[in-house]
Amino acid sequence: MGIFGNNYMKSGPGIAKDAPKKKPFFHFWELYFRKIWKLLQLNIITFIFCIPVVTIGPALAGMTKVLRNYVLEKNAFVFHDFWKGFSQNWKKSLPVGLADLLMIVSAVCSVNVYTQLAENAESGGWFYYALCIISISVAFTVLIMSFYAYPMIIATDLDFRSCIKNSFLLTCVALKKNVITLLCVAIVVAVHILTALLNPYALTLMVPFWSLTFAGFIIMFNTYPVIQKYVINPYYEEKGQDNPEYDYLKPLDEEESIFMDKGGEEAPIEAPDKDKKKGKIIS
Repeated sequence: MGIFGNNYMKSGPGIAKDAPKKKPFFHFWELYFRKIWKLLQLNIITFIFCIPVVTIGPALAGMTKVLRNYVLEKNAFVFHDFWKGFSQNWKKSLPVGLADLLMIVSAVCSVNVYTQLAENAESGGWFYYALCIISISVAFTVLIMSFYAYPMIIATDLDFRSCIKNSFLLTCVALKKNVITLLCVAIVVAVHILTALLNPYALTLMVPFWSLTFAGFIIMFNTYPVIQKYVINPYYEEKGQDNPEYDYLKPLDEEESIFMDKGGEEAPIEAPDKDKKKGKIIS
């Protein structure tokens, strides 16, 4: 039983390589806490590169490249891979970042302007509320599209137009998962708003050290499997090839493998018998 058993010196049979997969919720937290210190480093780097504002798009592309490796359970050198994603994809990611900023500002302004016009209108106030709802809906659509745009920019060779087109299609196709992802991100935002109300100083630590990569990890964990299913896998299937992103899951050939995985097959090692008499010590 390990730590909670009667004999903590007794080992078990190990973990089988074909053991059943964990539920997504538990798998998410396992991956997150496995990389938590690197994610904190990545958050600091991303925050610094976002300070010029205009570079938010390329900075998020660099962060996305590292997060993609972590979701695929691959290794990544934090700054090296971040800079690679930043420098190689800045042309495509720059307009995406600017569009996100524009939509956020537009949504905030729309809510303020249209609600005031609706309240002050003697009749037909519903029209302004309708415009407000449309503006918010468009902003949310663009936001969800960016969930898919950044991963496709750094993971595929698609041109910018194709990335945007596929982002819109995936926003519509995976509607249920997108709503779940959006709700998770909304909870993170709500936590920040509550923190700002209770302790503004704590917020100055959350954003530079934690917020960006935590929200980004949620988005990547939920959206990248959708991209694999509808964009990446069909591309390789059309060419009669397997997606190389899954190579790490394939068993090695006997000639290639150095060690044989016996997880779940080893005989448990019995602990020494405590009842055996000890030998005499000669002084």
